[in-house]
Amino acid sequence: MTASAGSSRRWAALARPVALVATTAGVVAAVGLVPGRILLDAAAEASPTVTTQGVALQTATLWCPGPETEGLAGVPAVPGGTTTVLAATAPTAALIGTPVADGSGLLTVKSAPEGAVLAQSATRGAVLPAQLVGPITGEVAASGSLAAGLAATQTWKRLDSDERGLVATPCLAPTSEAWLLAGGGDPTRRERLVVANPGGNAVTADVTMYGAGGPVAASATSRLVVPPRGRVVVLLDAIAGVEVSPAVHVVATGGLVTAVVEDSWIDGAVGRGRDDAATSAAPATDQVIPGVVVGGPAMIRVLVPGAAEAVVQARVLTPTGPLALPQGAVTRVPGGSVRDIPIEGLPPGPYAVQLTADQPVTAAVMSQHRPDLAAPSDLAWAASTEPIHGLAGVPTVPGAQNTLILSSSGGVADVTVYLTAGDGAVTTKALRVEADAIATVDAAGAVSVWVATSGKGVRAGLAVALSDPGGTLVSSIGLRSTQLMGVDIPVRERQG
Repeated sequence: MTASAGSSRRWAALARPVALVATTAGVVAAVGLVPGRILLDAAAEASPTVTTQGVALQTATLWCPGPETEGLAGVPAVPGGTTTVLAATAPTAALIGTPVADGSGLLTVKSAPEGAVLAQSATRGAVLPAQLVGPITGEVAASGSLAAGLAATQTWKRLDSDERGLVATPCLAPTSEAWLLAGGGDPTRRERLVVANPGGNAVTADVTMYGAGGPVAASATSRLVVPPRGRVVVLLDAIAGVEVSPAVHVVATGGLVTAVVEDSWIDGAVGRGRDDAATSAAPATDQVIPGVVVGGPAMIRVLVPGAAEAVVQARVLTPTGPLALPQGAVTRVPGGSVRDIPIEGLPPGPYAVQLTADQPVTAAVMSQHRPDLAAPSDLAWAASTEPIHGLAGVPTVPGAQNTLILSSSGGVADVTVYLTAGDGAVTTKALRVEADAIATVDAAGAVSVWVATSGKGVRAGLAVALSDPGGTLVSSIGLRSTQLMGVDIPVRERQG
């Protein structure tokens, strides 16, 4: 919603007859109002004619998709797994220089739409677990002195049967649109699109599908009505039929949404794994996918949403610098279509993937852990992300090997990593990430990981590997910048 003259008058009526001299773009969320000034969250954009000031954040909220296989009409939920939300606040050491609200604070996990409190904590730096059961979403809220530096992860795991797999996805702030790349046309492969509405009014979500042959014709299920504080789950096959390389664009009207695609794959009677695809970065001519581990078959999925053909150059970033793909380093992708570029001929290990193109693209990487082609395996989806601004964090997955993969594109970057242990102890590591390269940090013993940087091209992903006699399970979580401050926009009193 764009602030208009009418909305400015409504603001003025709340306190004194004042007029807002700043304009805002997008959805504006007020976190405080006093005579003579308006406090907005950091997402609001102020007019360049107005001087703004960072102030202590009062509230922050993230949303988790909930059990992805629940609530789909006519399709039974996958039993035997546990959906867990892990919510965390940044340690004090990572917030030096950040204004923090006075007094106490509270970190809360609730279910939606019911609003039942599932877990609470008043301790900064702690990781708060909570289980989600049924067709619900998870609301993670931090208030007061705990508002700055919030991060959350949702996990699901099952170790037996052909439905086994490890799913880990970041809980995110709602948005007006989402780009999601995941799934395939293999038999018995299912992609569930989960769209959640955190607001108090129903939201319309229009779903556009793209495939290898171009945009897919709209169907009756291409427009979803998401109830207040509720969610809708739909199979991608119901929207587009069988598509070998699906990509999804979700656009919300009447509010904001969160969205993920859960990709589960059974090859005959052999489980090939499952994972969530979180939102990829908005289309741009440069994309970086962090947190990629190559240990088996892998590929880059590229979507060109515009009408013009794109020439896409692909390379991987390694600890020693960039490396062109042995095959598929340059690919032409027709406008409005999707291409899967195989990643072949690389030594096993951690990477980031960088794409440059002459037209805007968005992208994701699927990697498989499949040491035995005939045995059960698992897969991980890693989405392209925006560079980190200030601070980003992620709770780690308990019982797994968690490895932070940092990348820097375009220049050398100095990075500080904070590893928070279960007892609250914080280990600080200062790193220099070379230009167009990666660096890794073993997060063993940490319950959350935080990355602080002033660099312009730093991204990070958490690669997760869970050892199991039935085969290692894998996932990848891209780190997103956390909200640190609100914005104080002064207003002047209306004359006359």
